Amino acid sequence: MVTCPDCGKEVTDAKFCSNCGATLKPPVEETVDAVEDNAPVEEVIEDNIDIEVIEEPQNEEIEANIVKKSKFCSNCGREVEEDIAFCPQCGYRFDEDKAEPQTKFCQSCGEKININAEICPNCGVRVANVRQYEEKNVVLSAILSFLFPGLGHLYLGLSKKGVSFIIAYIVSAALVFFLIGFVLIFVVWIWALIDSIKCTEAINNGEFVEDKLF
Repeated sequence: MVTCPDCGKEVTDAKFCSNCGATLKPPVEETVDAVEDNAPVEEVIEDNIDIEVIEEPQNEEIEANIVKKSKFCSNCGREVEEDIAFCPQCGYRFDEDKAEPQTKFCQSCGEKININAEICPNCGVRVANVRQYEEKNVVLSAILSFLFPGLGHLYLGLSKKGVSFIIAYIVSAALVFFLIGFVLIFVVWIWALIDSIKCTEAINNGEFVEDKLF
């Protein structure tokens, strides 16, 4: 048995403390030299008997550890107790095995899911952009939106957004006879142009792009 100098826990046959991970020093073996001390033979025999009595609890402790649940260190492969924080052989911290995977939130139900999930396991809605593997041309999308608002979104596959911009532009053009029409037609044109560029870059980066204006 070795006592950890940091936390005081007793550890058996270990290089590192299983409780705090501190490096342990090997126990100093105490030997009885009967010749130098001129001890009688009877005292040597009694000492040997005492040593055997001390070793018996260690055997019982080893048998008790066999019953306990165990796990294997992912760094050195040694079988250790399940509830310890550090590997007594190599000092590996077991908390590193419990690192949570990266997550994201479902846009439909708000549930936290794996970042690589394509369909939400809670509501069944597709959360991965099906167009993320098909790279789109940013320049072409911008030119189409410049010529007529909404065409760039139709090119990206965002039909709902594209139709919404087309209708908004037509309505704005119809209101040109009123002063507000000149303002709306310019706002819709700039809005559609900027949004088509942003959507194209997001799709090429593999991000999810919602197909709705608001």
